[in-house]
Amino acid sequence: MSTASEKNLQALKALFGNDALADRLATTRLAVVTPEQHLPASGKLLGDVLVDLIARLWPNIDFHGDAALELHAAAVSAAISGGASGSAMQVQWAPPYDVVIALGCEPPLGASATIRLGANDWGAELGPKALCGDSSNPVGPAMAAAMGGAQVFHRVFEKDLDGMGTAPIDSWHSDVRDLFGARHLRVADIDLGETHFFGVGAVTHGLMLLLTRWPAQVHGVAHLVDQDRYGSSNGQRYLAMLQQDVGSSKVAIVANRLRAAHGGGLEVHGHPTDLNTYCATRGWHQPLQRVVAGLDSAEARRHVAFKMPERAINMWTAGERTGAGRYLPRSGSACLACEYLEKAGVLLDEVGELHLQTGLRPDIVRVLLDSGRGMTQVEAAQLASKWGVSPADFVGQPLRSAMPALCATGRLQLPNNPEAVDVPFAFASLFAGIAGFMMLLKDLAADGAPSESWTQHNFKPPTPLLLRQRPSSAHCVCCSALRTLEDARKLTVVAH
Repeated sequence: MSTASEKNLQALKALFGNDALADRLATTRLAVVTPEQHLPASGKLLGDVLVDLIARLWPNIDFHGDAALELHAAAVSAAISGGASGSAMQVQWAPPYDVVIALGCEPPLGASATIRLGANDWGAELGPKALCGDSSNPVGPAMAAAMGGAQVFHRVFEKDLDGMGTAPIDSWHSDVRDLFGARHLRVADIDLGETHFFGVGAVTHGLMLLLTRWPAQVHGVAHLVDQDRYGSSNGQRYLAMLQQDVGSSKVAIVANRLRAAHGGGLEVHGHPTDLNTYCATRGWHQPLQRVVAGLDSAEARRHVAFKMPERAINMWTAGERTGAGRYLPRSGSACLACEYLEKAGVLLDEVGELHLQTGLRPDIVRVLLDSGRGMTQVEAAQLASKWGVSPADFVGQPLRSAMPALCATGRLQLPNNPEAVDVPFAFASLFAGIAGFMMLLKDLAADGAPSESWTQHNFKPPTPLLLRQRPSSAHCVCCSALRTLEDARKLTVVAH
């Protein structure tokens, strides 16, 4: 079994509470159908993103129609990046299928349980009349692909999702701008100014998929900060990841993609280090302007907030929900730290919990969490001896990567911190990446707008009602510090 497959089992366990449904991934048959002749530009974008997404979860996919060969090649590449063979994916029409996904067209006779998707420009559609247009804007196609990936999962596991109160979505359409209160946005050049991307993981790969495919020029300076390298388990949910990426620095690979997409107009710097080390080296004399956080824990996001950036974009996944936020800490608007207040009623923080669960010393746990470095032979052996597992499974692995594996086997229990062991599916990471991209576009276009957040259930229809303004919390230490500084500035003005 590939490590990406193991991650999928962990994700099933996190969602359903057990991994007894794992065999259904291997036995389910899917088909992706394109028109017999011309697939428009938005349909090609939709197809590329969709097959990249579903091939990281489902091994048995057939392809039919004019674009079948291209989509089959893309799907096999995605599967191989996670250690799978892709051998069960074929260019053929051989019903019956459990689910057929049709891209802007009617499927052939014999199709059942069909999901028809369409997209054009900012628009995404799911339903019996969905069509694809000629726009090169990737936002609508990406949203349609994420909806399609989530609905395939829902159709296959519908009875097992009963407790969530969700039903299959038979018809849905939206202009993605309307969902995020951003009808004013247009396809135009983007100037990032100086933007830091902290964490180049699954949700950031979703955002970068849109940024690298943006059809206008992207200018400015982008800093990518992440100490991690690709492993084959990342192929479970990292869109656009290739087999040859395994072992390479994430920031180096993504930086090269950005440079290739947008040329010399965009200055890209890759920093293969953790955010605390990077910020300590950069120094307080160079304050952070705009930051985009795509990190894997609440604690890491707090660390970003404590750097007091002028503005922040945040992306996250948690179980069946995903979201993003845009934070401008001024005039009563929330900062990023407002969303991640310390839990006053919990006796142990994350370090304390993991010290008890792993047997590692608290100072070692803190270093492992903050730096993201892999465990040494001694550290892995200590963890393995407590839980009766092989230390070889954990040498060189970050502690946050070990936690989901231990939880999936029932060894590790973290009742106060379920987020720490959450393993999202690719469609969830893409939903978060799309939301983060829209928040970034809004932030670039509207100085002074109040802080806001978006929270979406992966299996329910997205609506504009999911967008909420976020006021500052009276208990936030960062906002308290900002208020103190503002009061001091006012007193200085009065004194003069």
